[in-house]
Amino acid sequence: MPENEKPSLLEALVRAVAERALGGLNRYFERIVKRILRAAGLYIAGLVVALAGLIFLAIGVVKWLAMIVPSWLAWLIVGLVMFLLGVVLALATFVGSRS
Repeated sequence: MPENEKPSLLEALVRAVAERALGGLNRYFERIVKRILRAAGLYIAGLVVALAGLIFLAIGVVKWLAMIVPSWLAWLIVGLVMFLLGVVLALATFVGSRS
C-alpha cells in the first residue's frame, strides 16, 4: 500500500471512536422507530376492530328499527346518530389537543 493511502494512527482512532458512537446512536434510534411502528400497528389494528364492531352494531340497530319504522327512515336515523357521534368525538379530540 502506498504511504499516502494509509490512514494515520490518529485518523484510525478518530474513525473507530466515531463508528462506535454512531453505531450506538443508530441502535438507539432503531429501537425507538421499532417501538413507534409497533404502537402504530396496534393502534391501527384496534381502530379497525372497533370500526368493524361499530358497523355491525349499526346494521343490527337498522334491522331492528326497520321492524318498527320504514327501512329508509331506520337508515336515516342510524346515519344521523353515527354522524353526531363522529362530530362529538372529533370536537372532543380537537378540544383535548388544544390544552
